[in-house]
Amino acid sequence: MSNTSEKGLASICYFSTFFAPILLPLVVWIVAHKPVSTHAKKALIYHIVPWLLIGTSVSFFIISLSGSTLIFHLMVAILTGLASVYFYIYNLYCGVKVLLYNEL
Repeated sequence: MSNTSEKGLASICYFSTFFAPILLPLVVWIVAHKPVSTHAKKALIYHIVPWLLIGTSVSFFIISLSGSTLIFHLMVAILTGLASVYFYIYNLYCGVKVLLYNEL
């Protein structure tokens, strides 16, 4: 694989947060060779973390409905939501960075 196609595949792993968030990086991580597999593994982690944060946020909100302190759980939900948005933006940043630099 040429350097250009490797860079393209590595950046698509990061950009796949919009169309195949876990599937594409997992497949590329299994099939591709280094350094593309390294980027695919990082992208996979960066795609899983927001889903875990969203799940935490939803569970805190459900717990708060049972009579616990609503403000505390609402703050946790907002913070995990912001962290989730950060990881989506960071995926875009990593994909653009891979495309712009000369080396993988």
